[in-house]
Order: sequence, then C-alpha cells, then structure tokens
Amino acid sequence: MRARTATTMAVLTALTLTVPALAASPALAAPAATASWTDDVTAPAGFVGMSPTRVLDTRTANTPYHTGFTPLGPGEYYHAVVDVVPHEATAVVVNVTATNPTATGYLSLGPTSRPEVGAPGTSSLNFTPGQTVSNLVTVALGQDSVRPFISAYNSAGTTDVVLDVVGYYVPGATDKYAPLHPTRIADSRTDGTGRLGSFATRSIQVARPELGDQDARAVVLNVTATDGTANSFLTVYPTGTARPSEGSNVTVPVRRDVANQVVVPVGADGKIDIYNHLGSVNVIVDLLGYYGPSGTGLFQALKTPVRLNDTRTTGFKMTGPTEMGLGIEMDPKGVGAEVNVTATNADSAGHLTVFPSTAGWNVPNTSTLNYAPGQTVANSVTTGLDKDITAFSMVNSGGPADVITDLTGYFTTG
Repeated sequence: MRARTATTMAVLTALTLTVPALAASPALAAPAATASWTDDVTAPAGFVGMSPTRVLDTRTANTPYHTGFTPLGPGEYYHAVVDVVPHEATAVVVNVTATNPTATGYLSLGPTSRPEVGAPGTSSLNFTPGQTVSNLVTVALGQDSVRPFISAYNSAGTTDVVLDVVGYYVPGATDKYAPLHPTRIADSRTDGTGRLGSFATRSIQVARPELGDQDARAVVLNVTATDGTANSFLTVYPTGTARPSEGSNVTVPVRRDVANQVVVPVGADGKIDIYNHLGSVNVIVDLLGYYGPSGTGLFQALKTPVRLNDTRTTGFKMTGPTEMGLGIEMDPKGVGAEVNVTATNADSAGHLTVFPSTAGWNVPNTSTLNYAPGQTVANSVTTGLDKDITAFSMVNSGGPADVITDLTGYFTTG
C-alpha cells in the first residue's frame, strides 16, 4: 500500500456524473468490528460554514507527488491536504464523492494515513462498479506540523475521489449546534412547486420562527432526490450568493431515490437555493438542526471513529424501532451526535429515519436514507440526543435490513 499527498487545486467546473444501474450483488460495508470507546477526541469547537471548496479530484492532472489522472488503488491511503481551513481547526465537514470505481468496495475518511495498520474499522461511503455516489462526512483533522489534512482509504479496485469542504469546527467560533425534531419543509411532489428542471434553481425558506431556527447562520438538512430523468447533481448554497463553480451535494441517478445530508450557510433572507444540473427531479428537504448564536453544542471529533452497532454480527436484522446509545457518560451533558448510518442486505425496499430520543416515539415524517435489495447505502446524520441516556432513536420503515452505525463525534455544552 502507498500513501500519497494532494494539495488544493482548481479543477473542473462541475462534477460530471455517470450513474449506471447498480450491480445485482450488494456493495461491501467496512469489516465488522466490536464497538469500543476512545477518549482521544478533539477540543470542543464551534462551527464555521463555507461555500463548497474542492480540495481533491483525482481525475485531474494537478496531483503533486503522483502521476495525474490516477485513481486510488486497492488498499491505498491518500493523504489530502486541507489548507482552505485555519491551522487551528479541529474537524472538517466534507462532501466525498467516489466515481468510476472498478470494484465493489468502500471509502473511509480519517485523520491519519497509516498503511501499516491495514483497513480502518469504519466506512464513509459504499460503491459498486461504475457508480457515482456521495456522502457528507465529518472527520477530525490531522496535523503534519505544517498543514491540516485528512486521509481517504479505498478498500477495493480503483476509484476516483472528489473532496469538497463545506465547513469546519474551530475553538472560539460563536456558532453552535442546536438539534431540532426533524421536520419536512419542502417536497416538490406534494407542495405544488413541481419538479426541478435542467439548469434550474429553487429557493427555500429554511430559517423560520415556527421552526425555532430564526437565528440560524447555517442549517443541517437531509436532501433527497427522487424520480430523476437524467444523471445529474444538486448543489445547495445560500441565497444572495453566486452558485459555486465546483462542488455538488447530492448525486442524482436516473429513477432512484438518493439522500445526502447537507450543511449550508443561510442567506441574509433566511433562504437557501437548490440547483439541478440536468433533466428534472423531485426534491425533498428535511430540516434536522442548525448552527447559530442560540445553539449550545460544541463539537468534539473522535480521532479514531468507532463502530457503535452492526446487526450483521448479531444475526438479527433491524425490523422496527430501536434506541441507539453511545455507550459513554458525558459531563457536561451531550447535545448531539455525528454518526454514519449504513443499510445493507435488505429484504425489500424501505427507508431509515434517525431522530432524537428526547422525542420519545414521536416519529417524524422524514427520512435519513433510502435502500433496496442489492444495495448498500450510507448517509451521515447529525442528530440530537436524550441527555439522560445519551442515545438517539432509529426507525426502519421497510423490510428487514442490516444496519451499521459508526460514531465520528459528538456535541456537548463545552
């Protein structure tokens, strides 16, 4: 295995997406691992949102220390410099995209490049040959004494990797996290707005007093694309600003539901814009939380993400509601958690919904990820916690499916 290094680069104006039909066999999730806890976490930090900024695209010629136009190889760690954030930043929020993979496998992001330890124990996204897939990942930053970095590990075959930074955590930042009971705020199938067409943009009011996020500076959303007529992508950005020339949030395949978490600054009018590149697509937006002066949560990233749960190791697939504890005591009390949820080996199509346990079993009319037989699908989720038992809730709406949950960090009051 090799370690490579990449620096920030100017790249293609938009991510060209090719999304063929999924392979019949399910993609691989990361190896099963026993849940464990580590106290090796970053300092509590507030959030700073930013316009999507590309720091890596292995399809381009500008890849120092390595021949250009070369994807990640099997078992390879890529050491990617993230010098678009301050040196004192503790963690970064990045949209990671795998494209042109030649095998079934997964990517795992982390703060270290250590080929000698083998494969990481957690995964960030899953892919099948020829597929383009994205996921939002929050990960602790490593420091090489000069510049902050993250590493990307590829489990199998070769795949191109694209990293777009959308925000970061830094001590002293004034915007803090506030969880909300997930609420559906837009659904083009039912709210009269209709499908979003080619090269079209739609504005959505996300900061509203009745939602409790009127002072939001950035919002945490789950954006779902469904019934797309072309291979495309969605880009989400604040109103009143120019659409980013590069970077995307949701990969849109033809006629398949796909969701991705989105963290985006809010425009001065309390709105965000959603742009669709090609074809037409229905867009669903769920509000999960926000960052602002009234928030209380400071983020602490795990320097080594841990696997909380893997139903493949228990022999019992998830069939209904469950409560997921972090397995730790928090002092001060926990506010929220950052987890990566993966569904695989599904018996039939369905979706998972993650929400704060403080809501009891008041299940929201929202979704976290959509799955179907033969698919392995991952999505990041930022969720509130029941402060007394340090837990969140999850509901499976469809047939039995294996569910894997990885913890990448948590929010406390400081």
